[in-house]
Amino acid sequence: MRAAHDSGMTAAPSRARLVRWAVPVAAAAVVGVAATGVLTAEADPPLPPKTAAQLLVDLQGAEVQGLSGTVVQNSDLGLPALPTSGPGRDSTSPLSLLTGSHTLRVWYAGEAKQRLALLGRLGETDVIHNGRDVWLWSSGSNSATHYTLPAGQAAAERPAVPSPLTPQEAAEQALAAIDPTTAVSTDGTRAVAGRDAYELVLAPKDTRSLIGQVRLAVDAETSVPLRVELFGRSSADGPAFSVGFTKISFEVPGDEQFRFSPPPGAEVTEATLPKPSGKRPSAAELDDAA
Repeated sequence: MRAAHDSGMTAAPSRARLVRWAVPVAAAAVVGVAATGVLTAEADPPLPPKTAAQLLVDLQGAEVQGLSGTVVQNSDLGLPALPTSGPGRDSTSPLSLLTGSHTLRVWYAGEAKQRLALLGRLGETDVIHNGRDVWLWSSGSNSATHYTLPAGQAAAERPAVPSPLTPQEAAEQALAAIDPTTAVSTDGTRAVAGRDAYELVLAPKDTRSLIGQVRLAVDAETSVPLRVELFGRSSADGPAFSVGFTKISFEVPGDEQFRFSPPPGAEVTEATLPKPSGKRPSAAELDDAA
């Protein structure tokens, strides 16, 4: 999304220190231009007023020791429904995230421990990162791929493993797209996943843009993004894309959430992650990895 700040906003914010997950390439392209949508309808909480500039600063400094929760992603991008039969084509395939509604579970306990589970009708696909070990697990095919991260490699330099989009990643994509042509404003408060939040709005000023606005619900206590929504020019049509928590806890998850051992009979593949290239994997690579 390219669009202009309101008064006092001239520089794009740096990437917030948030939970980071790889993004399916088509979804990343959409969020890169803007995002908004509403997953819950709760009464607007009373909160001390904050400016857009204050919320941007809060987002940049957001840092938590741990969190876990349930995320719902809804996509209505005008795409036909994708096939759900064949290898890598079930409801837990990363490509399936481009249409319909999907539920994820997430766990985060610092830079060395993260887990994400995409829940499907017949099983789930998990990405588990624990120290130097990264597992990509599909219960539907009873198969797992094990990656070993290079020793001493900084977290920011580690290659991304294919996985679904979370509110944190969607927010980072939207914030990275801010430039002097982006209108940045606030729109009151919201209740998201039972928590009080501020609503930050990013909108392109260029009337030729197909994007209307991106809305970020920012947790009032932790400044963590709780929800990101993408609208087209006609907001009456509802969000084209939304991803947000329906349940969240900021307690540090226990170590048991990040332990993984393939079940008996599982097909296990040892693989080497390529060095970071600065670009997202292709849709085909994501689908193959699942």
